[in-house]
Amino acid sequence: MAVLRAIRYFVEEALTSLWRSRLITSLSVVTIAVSLFVLGAFLSLASNLADVVARWSEKVQVTFYLEDHLPEGARAGLEGSLRGDAAVESVTYVSREEALQRFRGLFREMRSLPEDLGENPFPAALEVSLRPARNSAADAQRLVDTFRHAGGVEDVEYDLLWIQRLTTAVRLVRGAGAFLGAILMLAAIFTISNVMRLTMYARQDELDIMRLVGAAPAYVKGPFVLEGMIQGGLGGALALALLWGIFGLLSRDVLATSDLLGRTAVVLPPALAASIVAGGMLVGLAGSLVSLGRLRL
Repeated sequence: MAVLRAIRYFVEEALTSLWRSRLITSLSVVTIAVSLFVLGAFLSLASNLADVVARWSEKVQVTFYLEDHLPEGARAGLEGSLRGDAAVESVTYVSREEALQRFRGLFREMRSLPEDLGENPFPAALEVSLRPARNSAADAQRLVDTFRHAGGVEDVEYDLLWIQRLTTAVRLVRGAGAFLGAILMLAAIFTISNVMRLTMYARQDELDIMRLVGAAPAYVKGPFVLEGMIQGGLGGALALALLWGIFGLLSRDVLATSDLLGRTAVVLPPALAASIVAGGMLVGLAGSLVSLGRLRL
């Protein structure tokens, strides 16, 4: 019963203090929300990009663009040679007309481009998918080097280099988010610490009376610790609401504007969402403890 009474006292005092200093508390909550929003946005972006990279990595593709008016026999011979390579899983022929239809389906706002140019600018191609066990950079490069100068091949393009570059970009985004988030969270801890210190100064007479009547230090400090955690939790919840709202708008707009990009909705991983709220409470706890450590209660 004593523990329940203490918890009830902590909660009542913390909520009363938050309401009394609601303007300053709002500043503190917004500071935490901004910090966690920046960190969450970067980490969510990195997570979504990592998922895209993982899906692309499962099917590394090499595209051999063919010369115009290539005889059917030459194309069939090249296709057979590609199918005979140990690293090749499948070969798909894409005619110029099919390439044009793909373009129009993916870029609806540019559907009239071929008519504006007066001709179909897209070449026929052979799309080669590599086996999952043979989709390394060395295998892709070997295949390209082997068939780059084969008869009928105009140009070669493969996406492994882009996947590697995108993987590097994911690491950079994650690192930048962690760096900026850490700086902003330190600023949030500093803000909460100062807010709590102002609250303690405003209640100094009350705290002196509590010490005189023999109140335990934990009983005195408890409401301030809980107050900091509530501020942090509110900041985390606000950051989470902002992230959900912005990601929802991005996903809706992307789905509405491009078939190519709309296939991948921007999502907030559940584990990261929970971590944002928990992180806010930890930031609030840290700010409270810093402030309490500097004052003699």
